[in-house]
Amino acid sequence: MTDSTPLINDSRQKQGKLGHRVLCCCDSRKAVILINLFALVLIVAGLIAAAVNNTFDSDTSAIIGYVISILFYLIVMFSALQYHRCAVIVAIIWNLIVIVWTSVGLVMERETLFAKNQNQTDIIIYFTVFYVIHVFVIYAEWVYVSELLQCLRSTRYGAMTGWARWALVTTCGTRLT
Repeated sequence: MTDSTPLINDSRQKQGKLGHRVLCCCDSRKAVILINLFALVLIVAGLIAAAVNNTFDSDTSAIIGYVISILFYLIVMFSALQYHRCAVIVAIIWNLIVIVWTSVGLVMERETLFAKNQNQTDIIIYFTVFYVIHVFVIYAEWVYVSELLQCLRSTRYGAMTGWARWALVTTCGTRLT
């Protein structure tokens, strides 16, 4: 049986993917898509739960924040499919703004927040899950953008090391001939 790809070393074909693994499960592009999809599902569920429980109480800034976050999760998933990094960078900045915005709001409104709700454990769990999810989203997006930038640097300067070749083929979607 003849090899259909004679230019690729046989040991290279058996190695599989070589790059970053995010959360030990998949490459950075798939991780960005999966983690953003998971965060999207949670934020839509949170929006529905808040609407059902009528907890917005004409808080338009919270509704606008939810809608913008939903749009960013969708844009990031589409951008990762198309190997675009600019939208992912903007989404990282948005996630950092959301974390700061939520932290400032939590500090400023802690008295009324704990006074309105009898169960403080639910509030602590909510904010813990909120921060953990945003940290995972930022981590996955950061690894993805850094791999794309590594790919661009390697193609601009012509330094095609083993890592740069892998990044060029898998992350940037470019075919090497």
